[in-house]
Amino acid sequence: MNLKKVTILILCVISLFSFALAQDADKEALQMKVEQAQVLLENFDAAAAQELLDGVLAQDSTFAPALYAYHNIELMYGNLSEAQALVRKAIEFKEDESYRNKFDELRDLINQVKDAQREVDAGNYDAAKRIYNQLIEKNPTIAEIYYRLGFVSIQEEDYEDARDNFDKASILAPSVEKYAKAKNILAGKILQEALKALKMGDLITAERKAQTSLRINPEFSSACDVLGYIKLKSGEISLAIEYMEKAVKYDPSNSSSWYNLGSIYRKTKQYQKAEDALLKSIALDATSAKSYTTLGQTYTALNMLDKAENNFKTSIALDPDSPAARESYGELLNNQGRYTEAIVQLIAATKLISNPSQKYLPNYRLAFAYNRSGEYLKALDVAKETTTAKANFGGGWFELGIAYAMLGDKQNAINAFNKGRLDKSWRGMIDPERERLIQGKEISFK
Repeated sequence: MNLKKVTILILCVISLFSFALAQDADKEALQMKVEQAQVLLENFDAAAAQELLDGVLAQDSTFAPALYAYHNIELMYGNLSEAQALVRKAIEFKEDESYRNKFDELRDLINQVKDAQREVDAGNYDAAKRIYNQLIEKNPTIAEIYYRLGFVSIQEEDYEDARDNFDKASILAPSVEKYAKAKNILAGKILQEALKALKMGDLITAERKAQTSLRINPEFSSACDVLGYIKLKSGEISLAIEYMEKAVKYDPSNSSSWYNLGSIYRKTKQYQKAEDALLKSIALDATSAKSYTTLGQTYTALNMLDKAENNFKTSIALDPDSPAARESYGELLNNQGRYTEAIVQLIAATKLISNPSQKYLPNYRLAFAYNRSGEYLKALDVAKETTTAKANFGGGWFELGIAYAMLGDKQNAINAFNKGRLDKSWRGMIDPERERLIQGKEISFK
């Protein structure tokens, strides 16, 4: 063999040896990435592990360790059949006894899950739970099994157990949307049942359901809102405030929750807190007419009358059919002696209220405005409507007595005052006018 041929042969051997070394180096680099992915999976970081393994398989789609490792990601996501398919593919590229054992395990797992689902469909929940719990003993890191077990608990109305299982599923696979949302969907479903009970006036059932919803998700803002409303209806004001404060804490972007909190602050005369809460509600939803109305009422209480008027006007512009806004604005105008303007708003308010029993306050304020505008006959008619709607409200009888007296009917005025003074809160205003009439004097009303 001449020197040239020997040289060529040596170079070919060196080249083949170098290629083999390069291949081995590539395999080692890919294996290191697979091992990194496995560490990430042990820490339940499926997304980062998936990114690494996708990179490995992009370089070598036949790299069996990556295919095998990838099946754990599919298990985390609840894709049992896909996990089995990946193990089968890994076996095609590398004969490995552990791979075959895993394939058999997954086949048995899938069959048992199907068995459990058949038991669920048949209503045999104890049997289904027994199968799922056996699977968990063997495979404690598969989120799908906890997820399915949670739904069995729902069927048995064991909502706290359902919550615990959904929590376990979401911890094992935090990036999987269906696991992360399962608990909130369950809490929302039960809250809907609470709202149905609330519409039917069943506060006991509504509270029980809302409390169950909150136990499933202790930071469920909507459940706190409902419980706040129930406590308000029950007269438990401090608890109502507590729940409503939690509602905005858990969901500070909810305009309605801020409105509810501001409204109860106003009712309890915590006006500065009411202003802050209502301004936050408006900042989140500038179209909320009721927020402007309640803010206007708050400013009225604080004697910030220009701000109050501006908010009432904004509310009416947003919702011209709001009786609350028009009544509150009419009251403000009455207090400023702007009776002609007040009458316009209060007439609109009474027309917007369909239930006669709910008209007594706007009718009282309208009678007040008519009397002070010298329109006594109109005041008389409206005051009669007020006393018909609420016979124990002294204000209606007072305005009726004023109207009768100003029309020269002193006896009917005295009769009206006699009925009005039964309301102790009005006796101090009624008695001086009543005594003047009894003594044959004119009332002091101007």
